[in-house]
Amino acid sequence: MKRLNGFLLITAMLLLALPAMVFAGGNAESTTDTAQSSGPIIIGSNSAPRTLNPLYFPSRQDSIVTNMVFDNFVEPDEDGMIVGSLAESFSIADDQVTYTFNLAKNVTWHDGEKFDGDDVVATLKMLAHPDYAGGVDRVDQIVGVDEFKENPEGDISGITLSDDKMTVTIKIKHPSATFLPGLYIQILPEHYIKDFNIGELEKEPYNSAPVGTGPFKVTEWKVGTSISLEKNASYFKGEPKVDSIIVKFGELVALTTQLQTGEIDMLEVEEEGYNTFKDDPNFTLYTYPMASVDYVGFLTGPGRAEDTKGDRPVFNKTIRQALAYATNKDALVDGAYGVTGYAHDSVFPKGTPADSANDNPYTYDVEKAKSMIESVGYTMNSSTGIYEKGGEPLSIEMFYAESSSAQAAIFKEQWKKAGVDVNLKLVDFGALIDVLLRKSDANGNLANSSAYDKETAASDANFDAYLLGFAQESDPDEYAQYFVDDPFWNFYHYENEDVQKWFAEQAVTTDQEARAAILNKISEQLTEDLPWFTYAGKTETIVAGNNIGGLTPDTRGYTMNSHLWYLK
Repeated sequence: MKRLNGFLLITAMLLLALPAMVFAGGNAESTTDTAQSSGPIIIGSNSAPRTLNPLYFPSRQDSIVTNMVFDNFVEPDEDGMIVGSLAESFSIADDQVTYTFNLAKNVTWHDGEKFDGDDVVATLKMLAHPDYAGGVDRVDQIVGVDEFKENPEGDISGITLSDDKMTVTIKIKHPSATFLPGLYIQILPEHYIKDFNIGELEKEPYNSAPVGTGPFKVTEWKVGTSISLEKNASYFKGEPKVDSIIVKFGELVALTTQLQTGEIDMLEVEEEGYNTFKDDPNFTLYTYPMASVDYVGFLTGPGRAEDTKGDRPVFNKTIRQALAYATNKDALVDGAYGVTGYAHDSVFPKGTPADSANDNPYTYDVEKAKSMIESVGYTMNSSTGIYEKGGEPLSIEMFYAESSSAQAAIFKEQWKKAGVDVNLKLVDFGALIDVLLRKSDANGNLANSSAYDKETAASDANFDAYLLGFAQESDPDEYAQYFVDDPFWNFYHYENEDVQKWFAEQAVTTDQEARAAILNKISEQLTEDLPWFTYAGKTETIVAGNNIGGLTPDTRGYTMNSHLWYLK
């Protein structure tokens, strides 16, 4: 059930970046200031990493440290476009399947060994190894991977090295827009990988004492207490401006107090912490969007089982759009999220290349919502305040889990003002997923029926609407399964030939700007059709003392540019 990770709003490795918005409790720092101290800079964190191997089920908490220890092969820039890193430049041949990567020169591992193409090849072979179970899928498109899985003692035929080992050429099976973003991974040293037992990667000592090429080296890990790092003076992107960084673990309340007293220098906070520091002139707050959206999902058409065939109000696009106009997003975000959210309109995360500037924002307008409802034959029942058609009230059954309780209550209140009754159905998260993934066969027999035919099974959910969130893990192509003719994941029964065509086109469009234009069309059409009504995104906030300079957090992680940090 790997695909459910999106629902969980857990982002292991995020592709798309957006500059932070700085809210000043003090003054925003200028990176032209000179450092007045050698450090350390102390980061507070209320959750310790599980591992420091970035290719063993990477998590966001791990990345706080690993982003300082390792470098990415390629990575997104501030506009979300893929640019070079350890591969300082790259090109795609006219055949659209041959990629050439020119490696950065003068890069060394923390133990003094030289970085070259052997490290890249070893990393990719580790990911392709039949015994690898580290949760990072990046290599299946490469020519020869299938044969390598049969004989992992050999090579991957689609990967070649130049004689000087500073140019890596990779050939993939067919044109793909997702291959290059998928190489947003951190590279491990070949001279360690060769001794790994890949089938038992979780036991490798390397996981707690990693050797990387990044701006800082791990010097000590006191489990449950702290991780200490010292600068890599020969870092190829420039010598770090501070000598050392310490990541200190503890309870959020205690860490908040330590930030106030100067025992630590920065901390990721939630709303209570935001309110604690927002008016303190000694601190600066950096608030930035995550690569995730929260949305209402609608059933857009009948399914195969008998209980999905009725003429539901939500099958009508005009009704779905009216519900969007009946939603006061600003009030909803203020009431349900506070500073941890923001109003949003695209199915794609805010500010990413796929997020179109031309999406309909569905500006709050109750009267317009009522007019649209009346345009499809509903009349207001003056005694109930609810619209009716044929004696049936305009009622929407909305499923949600506990984490969306505040949002559900606000939707019910707001939509009632437009004459819509909302029947809220609270279920636990697992039960909600079961509702969405309920299956029937080609004859409409449900999975618990004795006549059920598994060979023709497909998702056939019975709902009007539900509340969930989606976190983009690495690439917007992850959305495709929900909006094309997928028998299991398109449980909305959404059909739009243009959207299906565009998703197919973007998947093989390797020019990043051309691909973004196609994704923008998808964003606009989905916002028009509303199988998902996106209403909010999530934010994160870093608080730092005004003695910290060079901090530029974004959705890739706030420690990505740690070599630029300095103490005033």
